[in-house]
Amino acid sequence: MSRSVFFRKLTAAVFSAFIIGAAAEVYAAEYENVPVSRFRVSNISPMVETDMDYTDWQYNEWDDDHVVYLPATADRSSLVIDIDCEGELCLNGVPVVSGKITDILSSADEFKVTVNGTDCGRLRVMQSNLGCIYIATSTGGLDALDKNKYLTETGKALMLDSDGVIVYEGDIEKLTSHGNSSWNYSKKKPYNLKLPAKADLYGMGKAKKWALIANYLDHSMIRNKITMEMSRAVGMEYVMDSVFADLYADGSYRGTYELYERVQIQKNRVNIRDLEEETEKMNVYSLDQYPRIAVGAENTGTFRPDSYKYYDIPEDPEDITGGYLLQFQLWNRYGSKAESGFCTSHGKAVEIDSPEYASKAQTEYIRTFVQELENAIYSETGYNELGRHYSDYMDVDSFIRAYLVEEISMDIDAENTSFFMYKDSDLKGDGKLHFAPSWDFDFAYGCFPTSRTNENGEMVYSYKTDNLYAAKAPNSGYGEDYIIQNNLSVSGTNWAGSLMKKEEFVKRTAKIYYEQFEPYLTKMAYGTEPLIYETARGILGSAEMSNVRWHTYGGRDYTVFGSSSGKDFMASVELVRDFVKKRKDYLDEYWKPYYNIEVDETTTETTTETTTENTTENTTETMTETATESMTGSTTENTTSTTAETFTEFTTETVSANVNETEDTSKTYAEVFVYGDVNCDGKVAADDAAFVLQKTLNSAFVMPIEKKTPDWIRYSDVGLDGKTAADDAAMILQKVLSSSYKMPCEK
Repeated sequence: MSRSVFFRKLTAAVFSAFIIGAAAEVYAAEYENVPVSRFRVSNISPMVETDMDYTDWQYNEWDDDHVVYLPATADRSSLVIDIDCEGELCLNGVPVVSGKITDILSSADEFKVTVNGTDCGRLRVMQSNLGCIYIATSTGGLDALDKNKYLTETGKALMLDSDGVIVYEGDIEKLTSHGNSSWNYSKKKPYNLKLPAKADLYGMGKAKKWALIANYLDHSMIRNKITMEMSRAVGMEYVMDSVFADLYADGSYRGTYELYERVQIQKNRVNIRDLEEETEKMNVYSLDQYPRIAVGAENTGTFRPDSYKYYDIPEDPEDITGGYLLQFQLWNRYGSKAESGFCTSHGKAVEIDSPEYASKAQTEYIRTFVQELENAIYSETGYNELGRHYSDYMDVDSFIRAYLVEEISMDIDAENTSFFMYKDSDLKGDGKLHFAPSWDFDFAYGCFPTSRTNENGEMVYSYKTDNLYAAKAPNSGYGEDYIIQNNLSVSGTNWAGSLMKKEEFVKRTAKIYYEQFEPYLTKMAYGTEPLIYETARGILGSAEMSNVRWHTYGGRDYTVFGSSSGKDFMASVELVRDFVKKRKDYLDEYWKPYYNIEVDETTTETTTETTTENTTENTTETMTETATESMTGSTTENTTSTTAETFTEFTTETVSANVNETEDTSKTYAEVFVYGDVNCDGKVAADDAAFVLQKTLNSAFVMPIEKKTPDWIRYSDVGLDGKTAADDAAMILQKVLSSSYKMPCEK
């Protein structure tokens, strides 16, 4: 056994032992066993007629006390307490009358509990600020499912918003385990939920399939949420929505959960043609009843490059060009996770999520399509053996966005698993592979510190914010030992890593990063009220309850992996914010040299040559600390002419305060401008110049500096002297009156 294999097995054993030990550890404490067999609080959602709105007090092993966890719907002045104990139970000396409406829990947040005068410790009452989900299982609890991930539960559910309005009331067809690591290493378990009919839960659109994400390994509980919001902000085509809620199962408070849309082909999820549904209609039996066959591998449970597996289904629809929902899968999960799928020649394991039970013709079609794409990606020219470019097979911008989400977050699963893509029918879509939705980021943003070595021998780190991670991750998660032992002919990095060797891809990635991601990252992590704080404070009351229930705070000693845990909930959130800031700083600098360099090299050379040496030198010295490189307005008329020819429409944002009063002008944008004439009348004339002159002389306005390349202007003073004054206005006035110069049009 090689050294690396030994250490991987040793590490896995240590992790397993840690979780098992933590779950089984017994905390001997003074008040764990008190003479009270029941302390149940009901009527906690009084606006609804139901027998599901109750919760039992729970022993808190870390603080040696008991806690009642109440949802936002509870009226603490009108609760019912049912007790079963050996004598009279008093709270702060006041006897509790069992089964009667009482306001006693509204009188304090902490109570001294006595039974017949004997001290029984402390009772704390906590209340959430979120909606709640009540589950009544058929077996009376989730303990059996928590111990066996292969069981299936059934039951009923009642879902309420924070005001007590019913969101859903009805049956649960299936309640099953969710996830891999998030299940195996969590005491607070995640679940999949299937309803008997489609229902619109919390305004997320009608569907049957949902997930209850526990976020146990993420002490901030917001890593998934902020990543989905980032994906939405930058225009990813499909983004799974989620809502935080408190989960109660058979009276047991389970903590803060995130009710999530599941990734599936469906009108309100990934809205493409449902090839599986059409195939089902054409065949007599259920698709999973047909024989399963492997080609190029020993069996359907084996990972092997250049292999595939399918179901021997007799009838196919006439059009099998889509829709397909795929995801990359780890090599060691491919055998058990993928019902249908294929492995590319470079070792990419691809799970066909839909059609889940793909026919031979369907599997061979999408396998060939993806393989031709991969061949183009790995070629030096970007063209495959058929003379087709990788952009003929994939929506490049959608891949870049998916890659940047993984790169920014430093998700350890980057392009290995939970990396989804889809292809619609050629009759309906554009005939290309698109990359969305993003999924599963509880191990991102430094939560899981690890390193990976790709097939080129390069090592990357998920916890060092100053290196590329997603672009250099290995293809399917296997290491050098596996390749050698199995005589695999795979090499290189993943798709993103290969594409990063191509100049046009790098420049396009830099452009998308700066124009779509960078502004959002600024709002996400900078300022006094960044979006990360806003998200966290929205669940603060619930999160504090969940933290008491599971002790998901307190530093390294309470984490399963790494040390991304603060002294309390908001401190854990601050660790995520700090990670994003450091990551943004690194990526800003990394992508800067490639941003706004024209793909047409002749245009770039013309622009550069027609710029005076003094301007270039002055710009380089002055603007190194800003978010973009700029140059002064002392550009020759030839450059201006080039500018007019190559201007493209885009949006940027202006600084809301004077440059002298702003520490970092790249992080305080407010108003939005579009390049064009001020009056939006299609003319660049004196009226536009007058408007700009007026704005320039206003100390609250910061004027543009023209950059080396023609498609970007950053708002600042033209003279680069820290002042916004008449000389800047004069320069702009001169520029505006030139027919080849375009001024900003206020939206």
